[in-house]
Amino acid sequence: MSAVAGVVCCRCDGGIGSGEPYETLLRHSMSGPGTRMHRHTRCPDESSTRQAALHAAWGKLMTHLGACAVCLSDEPGECVTGRRLREEWRAAERDAS
Repeated sequence: MSAVAGVVCCRCDGGIGSGEPYETLLRHSMSGPGTRMHRHTRCPDESSTRQAALHAAWGKLMTHLGACAVCLSDEPGECVTGRRLREEWRAAERDAS
């Protein structure tokens, strides 16, 4: 399917074909005129989106674990943020499979 005159999805980087439903997003900028972005209402390859969410959750968890003294202590369960990030990672892992 050919893409509509240069309209590319900002979520999946795929072309948006003629007749495909899409949303237009306006991103304002303090230093300039801003930009107009487009994205599919539902990207064709949702599984890659789920994988990206899994990698993002894992990255957030690893970044936190590397910097949090409580998580690196003998009682890692006491860190509220660490517990929340672990739960988010587990949920993303379930969704990706």
